[in-house]
Amino acid sequence: MKKIISLLAAGLAIVCIGAFLLIHNDVTDRFNPLVPKESVYVQINKDGKHLSAGGYEYTLEGYNGAGEEKEVTFFAGGLLRKNAYLKVSAKGKYVETWEEVHPDDMPSAVRAKLIKQ
Repeated sequence: MKKIISLLAAGLAIVCIGAFLLIHNDVTDRFNPLVPKESVYVQINKDGKHLSAGGYEYTLEGYNGAGEEKEVTFFAGGLLRKNAYLKVSAKGKYVETWEEVHPDDMPSAVRAKLIKQ
């Protein structure tokens, strides 16, 4: 009986860990050690969605340092300046921080793709 309970507990633990590693959202990506951190560069080219609790949510397409397209969703306490460039520190779908950057501070692969838009 003890072996069956131990096997069930081990099986449940494996299923939970597997689900944690395979499900991608901002909560699981934050703690998943297999999801790498990266910088994603975006341009504020549309308005943020006003949240009832205050602040704005932005969902934008951007590019990582290698020039690969990524979508990021992040929160701002107020409206952000139109056409501003941001460097978003992301870990999968989880956004840690963001900051406004000058186009000269972006990698050339990113600059070429964002400034064309």
